[in-house]
Amino acid sequence: MSSQSFKGFLLLSVDLTAFEESDLLGTGLARQYLAKLRATCGDKVVAALLDAHRAARADAGGAAAGDDSTPLDRARLDRARLDRALRHRILSDDCLGPVARNVIKLWYAGMWYGLPAGWIDTYGAHTAAETSTVTAASYQEGLLWRAIGANPPGAKAPGYGSWARPPRIEERYLKGTIQ
Repeated sequence: MSSQSFKGFLLLSVDLTAFEESDLLGTGLARQYLAKLRATCGDKVVAALLDAHRAARADAGGAAAGDDSTPLDRARLDRARLDRALRHRILSDDCLGPVARNVIKLWYAGMWYGLPAGWIDTYGAHTAAETSTVTAASYQEGLLWRAIGANPPGAKAPGYGSWARPPRIEERYLKGTIQ
């Protein structure tokens, strides 16, 4: 696994999950997740996914250049263009879409979910195409828990009585908000 492909995977993961690079690296699972993706889909599909992501970022890169909008407006426009480019180049693609959605699920739930039968029939089955966990830590480090402000049941005990308070969802994870 090259350093370049790891950086590309990390940047893709940042754009797909809306978590910062430091949050993803903080899980300690980024390299294992990339290895799982390679084992599941093969190097050719992973390379195509990373290439499509680079192209989507390039599509969004010129957003609001030379425009008189505020920095916040430019940031919103860039993110909106990136979201459209990701949908167009990756998420709507028959090959890359299911893989990208699985990367999102992998980060949030800590599980690799088996790819759809149609995908496997078209693009080939690989040794790890079935639903599985990557490591025992995947469940505990799932982004789902951070997103809802809760601790994973049975792990990372928050302390006595914490169950009495409802989970807190930070503003940045609510739909329609941009940091």
